[in-house]
Amino acid sequence: MCRKGIALVLLLVMSASAVQAGVVPGRWDKVIAEKPGTEMIITLLSGEEIRGAYQEVGAEALLVTVGGASRDLPKSGIAKITTADRRTGPLWNGPVIGAAIGGGIPLIAAAGVEHPDGIEIVALFGALIGAGIGLGIDAAYQTRITLYKAPGVE
Repeated sequence: MCRKGIALVLLLVMSASAVQAGVVPGRWDKVIAEKPGTEMIITLLSGEEIRGAYQEVGAEALLVTVGGASRDLPKSGIAKITTADRRTGPLWNGPVIGAAIGGGIPLIAAAGVEHPDGIEIVALFGALIGAGIGLGIDAAYQTRITLYKAPGVE
């Protein structure tokens, strides 16, 4: 039971960290999902930062309002687009990571014990407590969300 539990914990932590990446370089998906009028920070490949209100996005350009005037920004010149406001990220990954850590610690600690009595219950409560802590941290942490990244930009 302990080896299966440890393998499950490792799988959950690795899959949650892999999915966190979020933005697929070169794709407009997250930009398109924003409502017109959303304030964005657009970083150009030249390093210049433009703060503007999103109007619409086409296949090869982004239309924003900057200082009351419309401005068309070609996709080929954009390095990164982030939200101007701070937001809470996805709330599912904190509980998953917290449950994996909270449930994994007792399983790892019991790995050397031949017949650990009640370890499943301890691991279950640890997972529940870890999930709650992870959810609380996720809900409290707010940051600017990256909506777009050009391929090759870090």
